[in-house]
Amino acid sequence: MKLGMVISGGDVSGINNFVYQIARLTQANIILFDGGIQGLLDNRQREISLRDLLDYSISAIPVMASGRTTRKLHGREYEAITKQLKALHIDALIMAGGDGSLQFLNTLSEYGIVCFGVGMTIDNDVFGSDYTLGFSTACEQVIKEVSKLRNTGRALPGRVFMMELLGGYCGELTLQAAIKSNADIALIPECEIPLETLAERIRHKLTQQNSVIVLCSEGYTREYTPGFQGAIDTMIARLEPRIGVRIRKTIIGYGLRNGDPTCEEIYQGTIIASEVVRCIASGLRNKAVIINSSNKPIPIDLISMQKRLVDTEGHHYKLAKQLTIL
Repeated sequence: MKLGMVISGGDVSGINNFVYQIARLTQANIILFDGGIQGLLDNRQREISLRDLLDYSISAIPVMASGRTTRKLHGREYEAITKQLKALHIDALIMAGGDGSLQFLNTLSEYGIVCFGVGMTIDNDVFGSDYTLGFSTACEQVIKEVSKLRNTGRALPGRVFMMELLGGYCGELTLQAAIKSNADIALIPECEIPLETLAERIRHKLTQQNSVIVLCSEGYTREYTPGFQGAIDTMIARLEPRIGVRIRKTIIGYGLRNGDPTCEEIYQGTIIASEVVRCIASGLRNKAVIINSSNKPIPIDLISMQKRLVDTEGHHYKLAKQLTIL
């Protein structure tokens, strides 16, 4: 058996183990395509051994290169990719990425390629999935940064810190990272806090603790478009006159995409891989494997893939409300 592997969109930690587990469970020849969808078009492929995949499996060093494309491919380009994959005798193509990448994969499947998709984005915004590869490690990076800010806030009491995180139009990363790091406030697109209410909460917390830490999703302000950074500049300009305290800013940004993968990241990648392999062995095709709320990997149709936002009726949202993070 020969399997093609490609990742598309942002890079994440944890993908190495997923690729290794696919190779380990199938004993297939693994062909990596570097550069995402464009890499498929350019046929930037190379074979990698199980020996090398094992050495990289829990490393933060990427075993393959990702890539982004903002345009939609036309029919001839899909035909070219199909021809190349068939010439390589690829039995199935496995792609990890966000909703746009998986929608591409659905279209490619219509050209006769057996395709499987996996949610891979630190934003954790893939439809139907409660977990995507990269999310756990991104949260861990936030915890480390919040810990550092708490320490400096203890050394120099009375400080207010605001940290901007990635996430696009979905606040899931900011929401869960705030809960897990004991940050004080989370600013997410799905829950706008009135400015005066926010200022009052910060002032009140300053009377009770050494520091106040606010996590702000990059998509919190209406000026956001993909690639924009600086939501906290807008928020700081609005808040400082109201609280009378200088706000120190941190844009953690792309550092969220890397770091030693967490134990959860390794485990989740393993069970997702096991389900992809089960699907292949069962003769299923053109499925995306997601992790549901019971922490189980399940296959859904590729055609179902789309973005999702924070579930305002979900457990994390309600817990954040109870903790007065939102």
